Amino acid sequence: MAAGPRDQHRLGDGRRRRRPVRSDLDLPAPTLRSLITLRRYRVDVRDAALRRVGQVDAYTNLGVIVRHLDVGTWSLTLPAAHPQARLLTTGQGVIIWPEATADGGMEPLLSGPVTKIRHDWSNTTSTGGTLTFSGTCDNAPLGDRLAFPDPSRAPDTGNGRYSVDYWTRQGPAADIVRELVAANLGEHALPGRRVAGLDTTPPPGTPTATGAATTARLRFDTVLSAVQTLATSAGLSVRIVQPDPTAPRLALTIAPVRDRSREVRLSPQLGNLASYSYELTAPKATRAVVAAQGQGADRFFWQWTTPDAERDWHRAAEVFVDQRDSPVPARLDANDPQFTVLAEAAARALEQSGQQAELSLSPIDTPQMTYGRHYQVGDTVTVTTVGGVDLAYPVREVHVSDSAETTTVQATVGTANATKTPALYGQVRRLWQAVHQLNTRH
Repeated sequence: MAAGPRDQHRLGDGRRRRRPVRSDLDLPAPTLRSLITLRRYRVDVRDAALRRVGQVDAYTNLGVIVRHLDVGTWSLTLPAAHPQARLLTTGQGVIIWPEATADGGMEPLLSGPVTKIRHDWSNTTSTGGTLTFSGTCDNAPLGDRLAFPDPSRAPDTGNGRYSVDYWTRQGPAADIVRELVAANLGEHALPGRRVAGLDTTPPPGTPTATGAATTARLRFDTVLSAVQTLATSAGLSVRIVQPDPTAPRLALTIAPVRDRSREVRLSPQLGNLASYSYELTAPKATRAVVAAQGQGADRFFWQWTTPDAERDWHRAAEVFVDQRDSPVPARLDANDPQFTVLAEAAARALEQSGQQAELSLSPIDTPQMTYGRHYQVGDTVTVTTVGGVDLAYPVREVHVSDSAETTTVQATVGTANATKTPALYGQVRRLWQAVHQLNTRH
């Protein structure tokens, strides 16, 4: 939970100002007055045991990248001579909050450990230079763990062989995600694989997301890639975060993605959109050659293509997909389950290498529309272009930068692979065509 009113005091105009959480470091009053300024974001520092040890508000630059169903990053630059710089070291971490948390009880932007420390100094300055601390969000362990066929046994025990080919589960997507995470890095994982403090169970009384029924069949995939597949197909948001700086607990939070397209509208006319840019990228592959079982001349091959992409870009590019564990289909149509398996493998390969459309925008936070309060990553929002075209798609990534000079928020809408959002690709392509035709007339 966020710090309450006891952690604040009033400014002369009635606004609240955050009172720093004091650590065992005594900061001289002149230093505080000269270096600490009001910030839009609050940075709590935690130790390796997830206990809060202090607060950093003397930073000169803060950068945060929050990603939907992926690993976010953060960086924090401080004067090297400032006492607060001693709060952060290897094994420590941060919890980064929107400043409005004290009034609104919002969740952190992210939390995560320090992974890099950089010291910059030159003889042109009389101070000790700057220290920049960088790290990832707490989703990172999802990418650090493999989904074992049998998570109860390590590969170097027994006879070196697993008794099952795959870890398989059927049911609601959220239940599978919780069981998968708990078994490979949570409370049910082998001791050497557990992430300290990670709790995969939802708090009592909390509504739980379930998602559509699905099937998971995993064999040494990363847990992150499996979570991305399960959550995307079920319309879920999944992340690991420390929600309360006073409690040494990392929570696995699963919730339905929200459609905020009617409530959250970003446009030049509303004054909450500073700029936008869109980008089209050619596919890396337009044809997938899939190989099933067999040896040499007896091996079975079949090809799937994306003719629309080839026509748009006048390009044919091939990719090989090895499905040697898949039996040869008896029939070459969708009625044969083995043929369907090969078709799905081809679709995945073409999706990963498909044509891309990306829309980047710079929202302007207003009292009526603020990132962190009115919308989050994963939420669907509406962006209105200068031509009056409405684009309603999920926010996939948000970059936040805060310094003494300025605070900026930049969002990326849509997905990296246009095959997942073909409508976005089509709309962005039509925008480009309209601009191109206009330019060629003059």
